[in-house]
Amino acid sequence: MSKKYLDTIHLAVEEGGQVLYVDKISGSRGAEMRSRIGYRMPLSKTGIGKALLLDEPHRWQAVFDREHGQETPPERRKLFLERMTSYAAEGSTLDLEENEPGIWCVAAPVRNGSGEVVAAISISAITPYMPMERMKALQPVMRQAALAISKKLGFAEAAGFLA
Repeated sequence: MSKKYLDTIHLAVEEGGQVLYVDKISGSRGAEMRSRIGYRMPLSKTGIGKALLLDEPHRWQAVFDREHGQETPPERRKLFLERMTSYAAEGSTLDLEENEPGIWCVAAPVRNGSGEVVAAISISAITPYMPMERMKALQPVMRQAALAISKKLGFAEAAGFLA
């Protein structure tokens, strides 16, 4: 996938209430991101973290508040919750420079045989290579890639889950 799209691919899991990167394939465009295998990032500030949270709307506000602080303007929390609701309906998430300036990302959840989100994958690039039109076009690509991995984990596609 990295060779085809030229961008960085990540695989991550949630551990201890954070994103834990378990694999990274760097893109070939020359831009390097700060993510590394074994590196941890906030759930609410990364596309991959939001994908890990996708099925847990009861956690969204608490995770956001913990990671952004109580002094965060209510409008930012409201925007986050609105976006998460939209992402849950779409089955994929976006990172619009929320984690790292100049980096945009599309992510999707990976499910196990029970349908639970157990990991997530993402594709990331610097903003000149990731305009919004391309992000929208990559959402079904990432959902399909996540579904292919999920099937290898025993997930049987069911109604209610987007491909």
